[in-house]
Amino acid sequence: MSKNNIEKDEKFSTKFAIAYNIGQFPDQLSYQTFTFLIFTFYFTVVIKEVLPITIGFIIWSIWNAINDPLMGALSDRTKTRWGKRKPYIIAGLGPLCIINERKKII
Repeated sequence: MSKNNIEKDEKFSTKFAIAYNIGQFPDQLSYQTFTFLIFTFYFTVVIKEVLPITIGFIIWSIWNAINDPLMGALSDRTKTRWGKRKPYIIAGLGPLCIINERKKII
């Protein structure tokens, strides 16, 4: 095994695992609720056909399957004085604000 590929055998305490899961629960609850109800919303309220909605979800899933690992690898290799993720968070704030404001206008 090379020096760069050292495996760590860290054991986390039960207290740490519980604290982590308490933080993850609301995040996962909101995400799963959204993904469960958005299909029903589009189908009943917006009254769209099921096929385009399904195709849209499939395209979105394929995009995430490709894009998420690439962005993860890119951010893992980023080395700035602000850290690995902070430059991407700051760069994403502008477009996110514009998109949120456009939704209010439309």
